[in-house]
Amino acid sequence: MNFHALSILYMKQKNHRQKSQKAWVWPVVVLFLAIFLSLTFSILSELILQDTVVAIAIIIIFVFIFISVLFDMLGLAVASSNIEHFTAMAARKIKGSKQAIALNKNADKVSSICCDVIGDVCGILSGAAGASILVKLAISGGDFLSILIPSIVSAIIAGLTIFGKAAFKRFAIKHANDITLKFAKFINFFTRKD
Repeated sequence: MNFHALSILYMKQKNHRQKSQKAWVWPVVVLFLAIFLSLTFSILSELILQDTVVAIAIIIIFVFIFISVLFDMLGLAVASSNIEHFTAMAARKIKGSKQAIALNKNADKVSSICCDVIGDVCGILSGAAGASILVKLAISGGDFLSILIPSIVSAIIAGLTIFGKAAFKRFAIKHANDITLKFAKFINFFTRKD
């Protein structure tokens, strides 16, 4: 092998190593982001639920479930969207199309943040808020009821979350481009980049 061939081989191996190292950066960022958001939302929900009546706590649970379902839908829509659609829109200078292209190019990261970080954190917190309601109700009625009622509340919260995500998956895939563009326009409103 000559020097030129060795240098090309070395550069390919070096690029492969750098890509392998960069592949671990994103999951670590997501780990810390999930811990930070979970801790922040958990503290806020505990502060809010601490002296709250049960009816408001139930509304907070529904808000967490709604956020979880909404972000799951957004993450799936971005991952399912078609970049060619947004490229054509960008050529016509349609507002939000550049952000939609950026979202599509980073679909793995957007989906991870929306579905895994925000969606799952809100899902977990809705369960914690449900537990907080049970503590407020101070269930007393024997061992069987103290096991049955928390289990029913947890099952209802999980069922509603899973139902919402399942109901909107088909919608997210079918209307992926429209949802992604609306999400991009929302982002555009705050970034003012188009």
